[in-house]
Amino acid sequence: MKHTLINQAKRAGIALAATAAFSALGIGTAQAAPTFSTATITINSVGFLDAAFKETGLGAGASVTYTSGATDVGWLTQCFIKGKPVSNIAPKLNVAHTADGLTTTQDRTATNRGTITSAILTAYPTAEETHGVPPLCPEVEGVTITEEITAIRWCNASLMDTTNNILGASEPELFLQMKRNGASNVPDCGILATLPSDF
Repeated sequence: MKHTLINQAKRAGIALAATAAFSALGIGTAQAAPTFSTATITINSVGFLDAAFKETGLGAGASVTYTSGATDVGWLTQCFIKGKPVSNIAPKLNVAHTADGLTTTQDRTATNRGTITSAILTAYPTAEETHGVPPLCPEVEGVTITEEITAIRWCNASLMDTTNNILGASEPELFLQMKRNGASNVPDCGILATLPSDF
């Protein structure tokens, strides 16, 4: 009986030592899966798509690739003199689609705690990319006329961790009126998707 208790104690001690060794090596311990603890997509003050996020459960120092973008964007530009719309020049609708570069891909590195907190901006195409299309606002001697964005609509925006194939956030439609006294009649996403690109 005494011999049996000694053998059982030895076996229990060996099992306890093995468990401690595996724990020290990190074997058998569950690591948290990567997940977005926060993720939002908004339009910033200049009309760019702004995807802000925090992802946790990553390996310490892990490199992660993120993609943010949209399928379509439409925005209105209008001519202004001293902050007032020029009434005899109609606002111009600009349209771009995925093929026009509405996606931003960037790499980030996780902290020692396995987190990444960051933001990714996606811009609409600029006027320089319009292949020789004349400017909306004419040059008038002695008068400063500026072309400004008055309203913008982004469609089917998303943020993805493409390394781990995790969707962080998605927004079917985002709209921002950028100038209170400017034009705002940007078509909805269903119509924007059917319009030809300006780029």
